[in-house]
Amino acid sequence: RILRRAGTTTTRTTTARRRSSFVSSSIAWSSSVERIRKKGLLMTTTTTRIPLRTKVNALSSSSTSDLRTTNPPSTIKYGYVDTHAHLEMILEKLDTKYEHWIESVREKESEQMYSLESILTIGCKPENWRKVEHFLQFEEVYGAFGVHPLNANAFEENTFSTTVSDGLKALHKKYPGKMKAIGECGLDYYVCQDPDVANAKEWVCPVDCREHQQFVFKEQILLAKEMNLPLVVHARDAGDGDAESDCLDIMRKHCDASQKIHVHCFTGTTSFAQELLQSFPNLKLGFTGVCTFKNGSNVREVVRMTDLNRILLETDGPFMAPVPFRGKVAEPSMVPHIAEIIATVKKSTVEDVFEVCRENTREVYGI
Repeated sequence: RILRRAGTTTTRTTTARRRSSFVSSSIAWSSSVERIRKKGLLMTTTTTRIPLRTKVNALSSSSTSDLRTTNPPSTIKYGYVDTHAHLEMILEKLDTKYEHWIESVREKESEQMYSLESILTIGCKPENWRKVEHFLQFEEVYGAFGVHPLNANAFEENTFSTTVSDGLKALHKKYPGKMKAIGECGLDYYVCQDPDVANAKEWVCPVDCREHQQFVFKEQILLAKEMNLPLVVHARDAGDGDAESDCLDIMRKHCDASQKIHVHCFTGTTSFAQELLQSFPNLKLGFTGVCTFKNGSNVREVVRMTDLNRILLETDGPFMAPVPFRGKVAEPSMVPHIAEIIATVKKSTVEDVFEVCRENTREVYGI
């Protein structure tokens, strides 16, 4: 009996030790997994790339046993924003209503890895502000309002404040959460503004028109600072460098160094891009379908030398539809094709382009 009792006691003691060791090992293993999970280092055996933020968010709500699975989340969506489009012109050319168009986009993207989250539509002159204002009723649409340089000739010093400045302030008061920027404004020396000149697009902007553009550009910079809104800049050169030089001079003189600026549809020189990026740390360059064009090598070079965290995605629709849609109406759902080219040029992944550019949009526009 003594031996049996001793044997039983020994067996129980050994079993208890094994259980204690197993529990300690399990706790240690769980703690290790938790540390790995928090660091974002947990890997799956699948070759599907899951963004770090998606992995952490998906795992943080799981139990310890769930961490053992090798299956990634079933659906991963990368949100994107078209940071510059002209919705009223797009829909007019497509001969459709916004509700029908956005429904078709949602249907088209239902099986894709990406999803259109928001659109920044642009009002370029007081005459079309009301048309653009109409789209602000839709949840995913935001607006920027200003005077495009090709519309600047209509304003003198005595009419700008009453027609433009007061009008923009009234719009912002009416839509404080929807009006996100002043613009687009800037300089465009490529197109002649004289209606009496035949084939105007073949002529450069005359000197007197340039002076009007510079005045209206300066006034909108000051207004953006006063209203604490980002600035959307349009800068197009005639090939002589004058527009780029004048644009830099005006911005350096009147913009705050910390001002949030979106130089949209960038097609300028690498030196212009470098000067802008170095002068204004919160400035970002927007790239359109032009970077996909066969003759867009100069734009791709600017993309290559620009840090991804200084890039915004845009279509500038209905203009300049990206490959493979050349000749068609450019519209926001074409942004992924621009993202793919940027990823190729940057030797990155399209997932990284979506993620970083989405964060860039939040930094500039808060959307």
